[in-house]
Amino acid sequence: MKLRLKVISMNMFIIVAILLVSGIIIIRTIDNFNLYTSYQYVLSQSKFTEQYLTEYLKISEKPHVSLELNINSLEEKLRLQSGCGVEISGSDKASANEMQKNALEGKKVYLISSESPNRKLLMAFPIIVKGSVIGTVSLEYSLYQADSMKRNLQITLVILLVFALSVSLVLSYLFSYRMIKPLEKLTLTTKEYSKGNFNEIGGVKTGDEIEKLAHSFNDMGRNIKDMIDRLTDEQQKQKKFIDSVTHEIRTPLTNIIGYADLSGRVNEEEQRKKYYTYIIDESKRLLNMVNNLLDLSQLNQYEFSVTKKETDLKNVIIKAVELMRDRAGKFGIGIDYQLEDIRARVDGEKIKQVVINIIDNAIKYSEGSLVKLKLWREQGVFIEIRDNGIGIPKDDIKSITEPFYRVDKSRSRKLGGNGLGLSICMEIIDAHGGKLDIDSPEGEGTIVTISLQP
Repeated sequence: MKLRLKVISMNMFIIVAILLVSGIIIIRTIDNFNLYTSYQYVLSQSKFTEQYLTEYLKISEKPHVSLELNINSLEEKLRLQSGCGVEISGSDKASANEMQKNALEGKKVYLISSESPNRKLLMAFPIIVKGSVIGTVSLEYSLYQADSMKRNLQITLVILLVFALSVSLVLSYLFSYRMIKPLEKLTLTTKEYSKGNFNEIGGVKTGDEIEKLAHSFNDMGRNIKDMIDRLTDEQQKQKKFIDSVTHEIRTPLTNIIGYADLSGRVNEEEQRKKYYTYIIDESKRLLNMVNNLLDLSQLNQYEFSVTKKETDLKNVIIKAVELMRDRAGKFGIGIDYQLEDIRARVDGEKIKQVVINIIDNAIKYSEGSLVKLKLWREQGVFIEIRDNGIGIPKDDIKSITEPFYRVDKSRSRKLGGNGLGLSICMEIIDAHGGKLDIDSPEGEGTIVTISLQP
């Protein structure tokens, strides 16, 4: 059954139930009131009749004889006086009915008779003269007015019920339309969501929970769409990452296989040693690449965590410089530094790795002659690494910290670069709650500034 039909049926059922229960209670209450009023009237007339007959018969020496002789006149007089049907009978139980028999026993009884179309209130009571029951009086009062009022109320109830059902049908339809139309929109929207269409629901202005539900659906659609967009973007990044990894790993592997094959074909020992050197260099390059990939993978999966402790930053930077000084000298690059004595809560090994990577980039790509390092404290702790090389194109600055991004790809491969160094540096500094900035005007060299919390 459709929801609209359920709403209409429920409303009509409630209206019918309320009217029927209310009507029955009202009709019964009014009818009982009318019956009680009629009973009180007949009771008062019975008292008058009883008193009148007692006074009339007690002066007679033979009351029962006087009663029998004057029954007709007494009935007529009492009928006119009371407005009720009056029947006077003697003390003969053989010809008496059930009510009269009870009255002859000294009881006053009454009942409501429904044998005729209109009900009647019947009452019987004894005629007592000088302590003896000499007969009975039966009063009959028509309940025509009470029955007429009851029928009118019943007719009114039926008319009211029909009218209420008609009004309820119209109002229920309008109400259900107002309530269900937005739900139908929500249903259609849900079907569209299942197809991947996350269009917003419009035109729902009910001012109640349904409107809030529509807003919730819209929020859910936007969130799902944003989530799908993010997942799609992550999938594209992952594909690009895997493609780059595949390409980077394939190159040294190809060289290793090639040199290994050539070394087995040549006879000159000097040539063979040269190929072995190439194989070792490419193997080291591949190992370095795999280690960097593992570091980057851990950082992206939030498995990496820095271990901060009180560290002598000056000593950390000097160790990094000494490790890179010989390599820099091979390229004709000098390293100079100006370092303050500063201790800070950092992961010393990770900071050293950052400094080494940045110096290594300066050696590979700057084409300069000098790398300067500076360590100082202001509102925070700052490390600056500056070279006097060719700089970085402005369009490449924003992307230079992305995995596998290289400004000069041919030169990077020639020098063993894989585009992962700065990505790892950025992740390490972020894990410290710091910031890594790169300023590199073309032709003026590159300045990398690391800011750490004091």
